[in-house]
Amino acid sequence: MYSRFISAIFLTITLWAGAAQCGIFNPTTFTLKNGMQVVVIENPRVPAVTHMLWWKVGAIDEQDHSRGLAHFFEHLMFRGTNTIKPGEMHKIFGRNGVDYNAFTSNDFTAYYEIVAKDRLPMVMKIEADRMQNLLINDDNFHTEKNVVIEERRLRIDNNPKGLFWERLSAMQYLNHPARLPVIGWAHKIQALTKESAQAFYDKHYKPNNAILVLAGDITPARAKALAEEHYGAIPAGPISHI
Repeated sequence: MYSRFISAIFLTITLWAGAAQCGIFNPTTFTLKNGMQVVVIENPRVPAVTHMLWWKVGAIDEQDHSRGLAHFFEHLMFRGTNTIKPGEMHKIFGRNGVDYNAFTSNDFTAYYEIVAKDRLPMVMKIEADRMQNLLINDDNFHTEKNVVIEERRLRIDNNPKGLFWERLSAMQYLNHPARLPVIGWAHKIQALTKESAQAFYDKHYKPNNAILVLAGDITPARAKALAEEHYGAIPAGPISHI
């Protein structure tokens, strides 16, 4: 009886702590007309905002001819658009003091920028641009393909820890896409084509396949106005998950 009582107290404290933790952030959520979900976490302690786009596409969404493309786009999205020259995006972010990066998993691809709050519209303009106008030409494609192949050599092929985790996943998920490495097999990366990349982009990089998270010195009203201004007019696409 005593142990049950202690367990009940522990469970109550755990649930209360979880509720209290959620209450600290009090996120505001809404959805644009094109289906993009938006989460706003207001925190005015520092005059900066973290802008994150979480795309609902990862390695498990790839087909046999497109293995490695989810991670490939983590690189390609920084190359340029029809209006931003290759290499210029990094310069723009650098001049404006933006801390930025991206990462890929089996289930999602995420891009983030941490920026002074008065520079947030600039970041959103760039993200909206590459959501619609990513430049996938021969030069960009082959340059980044070589970068990804070299990254695989460094992080997997020449790294015992990387090889261990890759082989562990292959044994653990015998009949599931999660058995495949997120970065892709070397021969599959080499076989990727510009056409397959364009098709992958057209299918998955749509506003209704993304969640926008804004955290920092921004009000929900301001966040909604900016989201509608920069992302609201981008057409939705068909449901993209295979």
